[in-house]
Amino acid sequence: MLVKVYWMTWGVVGLAALLLFAAGSFTTMTGVVFGFIAFGMVFMGMMGVLPVMVSHPAPPKEKKAPALALQPMRDTPAKVFGIWKSA
Repeated sequence: MLVKVYWMTWGVVGLAALLLFAAGSFTTMTGVVFGFIAFGMVFMGMMGVLPVMVSHPAPPKEKKAPALALQPMRDTPAKVFGIWKSA
């Protein structure tokens, strides 16, 4: 959206300069003013367009697989040691 507004602004400034030139009112001072406007618009375009071009969207988060409930292979340590006590 911002890029469209930026190009439309360039079009309006260019059309204004063309109309002033066609009317014979485009003097040296007018050219200097349009130069300052063009200079500012170049940097406005950089500030508006470059962050979009440089940044990237975050990668989509991957869904984690449900963790399997681990079952102990032996009885609990208390039961194992209890067997040794009775020996």
